Amino acid sequence: MRRFSFLPAEIVYGVLFLWIYSLWNWDVGIKFLVSLGLLILFFAFRRTGVPYRDTLKNDGEIYLSPVFGVVESIRRDTTIWDEFPLTHEVRISIGPWSEKGLYLPTTGEVSYLKANKGKKIPRNAGSEEFFLPITELAHTDLVLTSKNQAKSLMRFIDCVYGQRPTIWLKSGDRGRGAACFGNYPFGGTLIIYLPQNSDILVFEKERVVPGQTVIAALKDVQ
Repeated sequence: MRRFSFLPAEIVYGVLFLWIYSLWNWDVGIKFLVSLGLLILFFAFRRTGVPYRDTLKNDGEIYLSPVFGVVESIRRDTTIWDEFPLTHEVRISIGPWSEKGLYLPTTGEVSYLKANKGKKIPRNAGSEEFFLPITELAHTDLVLTSKNQAKSLMRFIDCVYGQRPTIWLKSGDRGRGAACFGNYPFGGTLIIYLPQNSDILVFEKERVVPGQTVIAALKDVQ
């Protein structure tokens, strides 16, 4: 079932059994409601195929979108990430009806992964809410080191109406670009931090798609 949905197998089989039971034993009105609820559930947690796109460029690598969502803000030359003195920041909101999959933006290795408790923020909150000290926010950090040794940080901020992402990778694991590495139940906010020498190729309010939308061009590490 993981090919088609991010729902656990026991939930999928449970609701299918309920649907079949309703067809045989309940009246038309309840059958309709159960069928409608089943369709909504599978749509909310659907999984679509993401084609692989080669992430190598002549002068470095390209960084694809890891999620389905909308670019809410772009900040250049920020000092939020301790790994680099200056980074570029791209904040993406993931709606409750967006496909929930998380996909590697480039071929690389997970060099850091940690979940932290704290305050949850609605995905549509004002930008100033996301500028709070990161120690106060509920978030999950994943650092990816590309084949050319360019590091990027994916910071998932937990939404008030959702829960933290489910990530199947662990520190030290490697994966190919556009490979599915988890899901984000009910959506939330993803903030991407990229090295200063990378070129941001998206704009605010642009809708991004994994495996197709290029977030940035990562230049080789000198």
